Amino acid sequence: MENKTVDFLESVYILNNLPDFYRELSCTYTPHFDYKNVDNDSFSHIKNNIVVVKDIPSYLNVKEQSLPKNVKQVKIPYYSGYAINFEGVESTQGYLKSRFGNSSRYKLRRSVKRLENAFNISYKMYYGEISQKEYDTILEVFFKLLEIRSVEKGIIKNRNVKRKDFYYANMKSLILNKRASLFVIYNGDTPIDICLNLHVDNVVCQLIRTYDINYSKYNTGYIDLIKQIDWCLANNIHLLTFMYGAFYWKKRWCNHTYPYRYDIFYNKKSIKSISKSLIQITNHKLRHYLRERGYIDRFHNIKNSIKEKLHPKESLVVTTENIDYDKELELKELVDIYSDKYSFLRRYAFDFLFNYNEKEKDISLYSMKNNSNKYLIKGIKSKAILNIQ
Repeated sequence: MENKTVDFLESVYILNNLPDFYRELSCTYTPHFDYKNVDNDSFSHIKNNIVVVKDIPSYLNVKEQSLPKNVKQVKIPYYSGYAINFEGVESTQGYLKSRFGNSSRYKLRRSVKRLENAFNISYKMYYGEISQKEYDTILEVFFKLLEIRSVEKGIIKNRNVKRKDFYYANMKSLILNKRASLFVIYNGDTPIDICLNLHVDNVVCQLIRTYDINYSKYNTGYIDLIKQIDWCLANNIHLLTFMYGAFYWKKRWCNHTYPYRYDIFYNKKSIKSISKSLIQITNHKLRHYLRERGYIDRFHNIKNSIKEKLHPKESLVVTTENIDYDKELELKELVDIYSDKYSFLRRYAFDFLFNYNEKEKDISLYSMKNNSNKYLIKGIKSKAILNIQ
């Protein structure tokens, strides 16, 4: 047996399998989740190597198999997880009031109203049923949006994008069996925000979230959260977890934190196994120490700042100039923002809809005569010039 790393959450949530090194599994928030393993000889194969089991959340209670005399287990705290615990929560608006001030709640309501006013918006949770056509369409858009969003964030190798085939092969059966769900915000027939969830009875784990960056002005990620809180309350969900990662939005939206841990199993009668375990244990404990004190975040911020200075992103600079609605301009031709040629204008057209409270169906976009860097965008009530630099 070589060194082995086991993803605990993936094994349990997706593969429906309790790793061999554990005898029993239960969940703090539901009595209807219970795994049992028969005794096995998995530990006998460790020999000169180690086994690392990562990402064990504290709301899942595990009991280990009986350890042989030569095998030692070390438990290492690693991440903090963030969640919404719905105990005592009676309504979405009541929960938002407990987490946000008047100004923030107003901005959230405005985002919802302007999104629904500007576009033909609908919301759908795929849980327990989904057609093959819907599944194929949603996942195709999902990974396309995830890749675009990763480029925007500067993530070169997104692990989830690389594992597209794995998710595609496993998620449909989980959705049909109510062990996973896809929450989708649609503009017409087009998904613009997609969230992949994993379910354990009345615990929901948000695994991957992404959205169409052309709709960034509308904060569709927050609208997604509001609608999913609605769904959770309507379906008696006890815990909605956003997993680990101390992002600012999680700290604002969540009312509950919990620890994750890593387990390391090694052969205490093998010098090689002991050495490998010491390296892993030291590395994980050091990273946990640095993360808890904010040093890792600071390091990444400095690294990203240096990277941006050395390799500045080449991006369009677009300014919007409001003009009198009755002013006549020399126009060249009508522009289709949904064509590949003019797709770079889509985000700015949608920003115009938000800023001027217009509707997608009512706007027109024109190129200008004698200036290829200017475009006129016109709605029912307002018009403006987009200056491309």
